[in-house]
Amino acid sequence: MNHLGTKILETDRLVLRPFKETDVEDMYYNWASSDQVTRYLTWPTHTSKDITKSVVDLWISKNEDMKN
Repeated sequence: MNHLGTKILETDRLVLRPFKETDVEDMYYNWASSDQVTRYLTWPTHTSKDITKSVVDLWISKNEDMKN
């Protein structure tokens, strides 16, 4: 499979889009710091917003690399 980066998908009730730096706090507090959510993921629960910021920065960078 050739990954082409995150594309924007939009409906009347939902927008899926690439991560932005402003998503760090929401990601951390809404799901990345929850043991109940992350037990189903391949990475451990985030114990600080710094970890979430590192992950979001990486995802943003990888998505930018796919555009070039």
